[in-house]
Amino acid sequence: MIPLVEEIYKSGVVLDAEGKQHQLKANVDREEGEFLFDLIASDTSIAKTLEIGFAYGLSALHITAATAGRAGAHHVTIDPFQKTQWHGIGIANLRRAGVTNYELIEELSEFALPQLAKANPGGFDFVFIDGWHTFDHTLIDLFYANRLLRVGGYVVIDDCGVVGVAKAVSYVANYPCYSLYAQSKGNTGTTKRRLAQKLFNSLPASLRSTALPKKVYDGLHRSRYSSMVALKKVAEDERNWIWYRDF
Repeated sequence: MIPLVEEIYKSGVVLDAEGKQHQLKANVDREEGEFLFDLIASDTSIAKTLEIGFAYGLSALHITAATAGRAGAHHVTIDPFQKTQWHGIGIANLRRAGVTNYELIEELSEFALPQLAKANPGGFDFVFIDGWHTFDHTLIDLFYANRLLRVGGYVVIDDCGVVGVAKAVSYVANYPCYSLYAQSKGNTGTTKRRLAQKLFNSLPASLRSTALPKKVYDGLHRSRYSSMVALKKVAEDERNWIWYRDF
């Protein structure tokens, strides 16, 4: 465990640059942080990383710790509210941890990502999405993550228990160029989740949204995934202009 992260989890508070305490909230938990760290640490080709949603910097601390010492390691984080809603605490925590190889983009992701994708197509090895959790916004973040990732890279999506996020993940997981790589432990092994996954998979994709009541359909989407899902880009995106698959 990263010493600063361990201290934060134990105390339940974070400090801004002036030393003022703030209650820890809206953060990745221990298990999720370890999931991020372990995935990145297991693949030494990961050096260029990007995250959407910085907040108090806990995810960034796990990501940068996993790439520490790697040639060309650089982290880009997007958060328009870092110095307002989050009191600059994410930046302060990276500085406390001695992290210098990072860049903060203080713009909404729907504006920042197209610029990054134009300047750096396929230029990232790893993207972490933890932004606005509506279906459309998550899908926008995933769309540009696909443009930004090289083949062999990974995108990890947080809060997949939110139905809009889960549905966006299900849609992109259908892309021929992606495979479902891993999920955080959470309750993926529970009987309820296994049964939900079996029921969902037993239905043809084209019938899922029509054969099931909406509440059941939404609930099964939430039950498909743990809190974090990792997709691996296994090929170039060569879908044609009218590609679509039910999800």
